[in-house]
Amino acid sequence: MALERVFRNRVHNDFLHTPKRGSFKVKKKNSFTHRLKQNCKRYMKLCLETSSIHGLNHLVAAGRHPLEVILWLIIVGLSVFGSFYLSQTTWSRYQSSPTVISMDRDMFAWNTTFPCVTICPDKKLDKGKLEAYLRNSPETNKTELEEFIRAVANATYDNFNDIPDYDKIPPEDYVDLMLNLSAVFAPTLTVGVTGVIMQIVPTITEMGLCYAVNCKAAVYNSPWYRKANKWKPIKHNKTLYIHPLDGEVFAQVVNLSTGYSVFLHEPQEVPDLVSRHYHSTEGFYMKLYVTAVTVYTAPDAAKLSIAQRRCRFPHENNLKHNSIYTYAMCRMECRIKLCLKYCKCIPHFYRNIGDEKICDTKGLKCLAEYKESLFRLQDIDGKKINCDCLPLCDDVNYVIQSNALQPWFMGTNLQWGMVTYPRMRFRRDIIFGFTDVLVAVGGMAGLFLGCSVLSFMEIIYFLTLRLVCYARTHQ
Repeated sequence: MALERVFRNRVHNDFLHTPKRGSFKVKKKNSFTHRLKQNCKRYMKLCLETSSIHGLNHLVAAGRHPLEVILWLIIVGLSVFGSFYLSQTTWSRYQSSPTVISMDRDMFAWNTTFPCVTICPDKKLDKGKLEAYLRNSPETNKTELEEFIRAVANATYDNFNDIPDYDKIPPEDYVDLMLNLSAVFAPTLTVGVTGVIMQIVPTITEMGLCYAVNCKAAVYNSPWYRKANKWKPIKHNKTLYIHPLDGEVFAQVVNLSTGYSVFLHEPQEVPDLVSRHYHSTEGFYMKLYVTAVTVYTAPDAAKLSIAQRRCRFPHENNLKHNSIYTYAMCRMECRIKLCLKYCKCIPHFYRNIGDEKICDTKGLKCLAEYKESLFRLQDIDGKKINCDCLPLCDDVNYVIQSNALQPWFMGTNLQWGMVTYPRMRFRRDIIFGFTDVLVAVGGMAGLFLGCSVLSFMEIIYFLTLRLVCYARTHQ
């Protein structure tokens, strides 16, 4: 009996000193992690119950069967997906095609840009200068040197293969040699508008040394601009505008004294080797009469990004070899990249930068092997190369209405001008703006979720101020 009493006392003491299971639960319920989880659940339930977004309150309503909760979760998920998908489609449309081309028909409400011409003389070299250079040169074979100089002066992608091999003149001096020996180009220029004086600007093109009239872009490839190593756009660079009330307006270049090729284009553009041109031999009078097709960009559309309006202004320059952007200059830049890719050098008439190598005679003959690819901007397999060249936002294209070439006993002359003024012009304007995006996205959110601007503000409120206040009151 005594032993039994001692055993019972030990069991009773062990029972008193052994923690109960309930005490573990109490300690667990009072832990910080547990309280944080409970507070988060209560706050989430509060947000869903009071939200103005339709369907969320059904997810936490009391007495709901689990299948009902799952059903409403699926419905809300599909609604969110539909809203985001259609909103993304609307945003993509705004980013890719928010503009439209419309027509203006009031021809007396605007001025028209007078066309620019770039004249490339057939006779590139001055005979007297060339003879003096040959006479003072230490070269023994004068005939070979003369052939080389004449070939370099007339070098284009068409005749690179005809340039004789000659390595006694470094490629870096080709342009200076061409300029120093160039023939004097001093014809008489007249304009049929009183009080207007236009100048003839020498410019280096893919066709060699040419001369531009009424061209704003020609100065950036002029010899003095390159020699001064300038890269900034010229601010005060004017061009001639005419109005239908001015009547027929012509310009003339007389006493050219040589045959020539003429490129007719807008003042903010330059010609390249694939530009359309007209040729006149010496002793002929060429008359070019044109009309204009103008595309301009409205001020609101000009504020869009380049990708949205799909055009560039000259000051939005992404080219490395030119100070401004034009479509032709962009194609030249693409052609330069192909030259570097195929032959590791560029022709001398381009403006080189950095450590780019100027092609010697071997390099030019190398480029001649890829002439078709360089002309058409294609790779060797014939696949078109994406040069990412966008048109100018304010673009003018001239349509030849009359092209007359007749013998003229008083020298070689050129006349061009505008007889018929355009009766309409094209306007690039916004058809789907940012306000339309907000309306469309708001409509999608209202259709699928019953949302409004206050609903989105409510989400921000629950994630900021309301959350802070709730956390302070439930510490």
